[in-house]
Amino acid sequence: MKLSLVVPCYNEADNVALFQQAVISAFDGCGYDYEIVFIDDGSRDATLHNLKKLYAAQECPVKVVSFSRNFGKEGAIFAGLKNAAGDCAVCIDCDL
Repeated sequence: MKLSLVVPCYNEADNVALFQQAVISAFDGCGYDYEIVFIDDGSRDATLHNLKKLYAAQECPVKVVSFSRNFGKEGAIFAGLKNAAGDCAVCIDCDL
């Protein structure tokens, strides 16, 4: 079974790497396949830049969806669910 974590982000530059490390720690040794689907909801800080760095490093399976402007949390969640490849999807805030 594969789990997709859908994570809407708006001005979360300081949190995205911490979130990813918390997920990696939580899933270490549990036997579940997972992915993180980050959605940058038109952030005005370095969120998208930091998400691109996480994607490039691929410490764990990461997808990044980027909006041209802020569409709101509901729009970000919808986009994340559309891009999720898991058997089950969980929506969670980036600040845990």
